[in-house]
Amino acid sequence: MENPLQGYYRHKDLYVKLPTLGKWLKNKPNLTDDGEVGVRPMSMKDELLLSIPDALYNGQAIFELIQSVCPDIVDPYELSLPDADVILLASRASSYDKRFPVEAKCPHCEKAGMYDIDLQIVLGKVHLITEQTEIEIDDLIIELRPNTLAAVNANNIKASELARMLGSMRESEDINETLQQQYSENMAQIAAANIVLIADAIVQVTMPDGTQVTEPQHIIDWLTNSNRKTVDALQRAQTLMNVNGLPKNFDFTCANEECGETFNTSVEFNPSFFFTDSSKLEQMQSKLIN
Repeated sequence: MENPLQGYYRHKDLYVKLPTLGKWLKNKPNLTDDGEVGVRPMSMKDELLLSIPDALYNGQAIFELIQSVCPDIVDPYELSLPDADVILLASRASSYDKRFPVEAKCPHCEKAGMYDIDLQIVLGKVHLITEQTEIEIDDLIIELRPNTLAAVNANNIKASELARMLGSMRESEDINETLQQQYSENMAQIAAANIVLIADAIVQVTMPDGTQVTEPQHIIDWLTNSNRKTVDALQRAQTLMNVNGLPKNFDFTCANEECGETFNTSVEFNPSFFFTDSSKLEQMQSKLIN
């Protein structure tokens, strides 16, 4: 029997354009004629999951949240990082309100204040990333795309685990040969994890004779045996693509009445703050003003 209350279920109330338009997804999303996906508010289950530290740490909360608020995405694990950022920000706007308080310091009077950003405007200014970035290094042409959310999440977990181990070793008063060896091994694992993350962003490598290399392990082996200059250049391009979906610079009028100057500043939309109610953030605002 059909539930007579279905008409009162949460529904899609925001439509946003994915920065990549789903270009690199194997399972193509269900886009509207305008190339957008619908996003609905979080459920109580979603909010509870976000409060579980382990679910946040291993990424389960974020993957399940995307699946819940944006059913048009078939597989959130293959979603690119810029696309995920847009969906998460849209979910925040849909679930709470469209004001996003941020702290910024006026360069004219050096006083910090809280300012509201209209998320509806931000989501309407998404930068499209539909073409690979090409970099030429040593006669090789490397085509890059944004990292997948799954790859970034796996790298973050690995880096966090290794950082904790390294911290414990540094605090140890008994620095013996075994600990030194473990320290070296952990540093090597961190380097290897970063290589895997860079490889995830590489679509293909084209050699001077036209040979196209797409096998992930071949690319990982090449990166492992490349010089630092090559890896750094790829990492810079990779980072730029990952953060290029949402606008970053905003104009504010200084909240200090004695100043009142307009200034431009960069704002990072950190997912860890996406799901904080604006009313709670306003408490921070009153502390700063007073």
